[in-house]
Amino acid sequence: MATLDMHLVGTRVRTAREARGVSQTALAAQTGLNLGNLNELEQARKQGVRAETIVALAEVLQVSADYLLGLADDPAPRRRTRAAPLPPRQPRTRTRRQSAVPTQPRTPAPVG
Repeated sequence: MATLDMHLVGTRVRTAREARGVSQTALAAQTGLNLGNLNELEQARKQGVRAETIVALAEVLQVSADYLLGLADDPAPRRRTRAAPLPPRQPRTRTRRQSAVPTQPRTPAPVG
């Protein structure tokens, strides 16, 4: 299992924040994070970070979560593209399966 480089995460958050001209206080308010936690994150004094925090920071800073986590070098968020629509399904038709072995007609069971 790979470990998260918190120093890199903190550096990238700070760099993206400064590139946008946003203060720590404003970023904390926009993301709903505690200012102290954001400060500790940028200074790499945290042991880990929650996924929700990374997503919130990436959205406000307009960078990809992969960039903040050090999984990509390009800070631009990936645009989600819609997949080509699937062709329409063909309607099912009922077909009678032909048995390879001819069957005898069934006779009813005797009653009584």
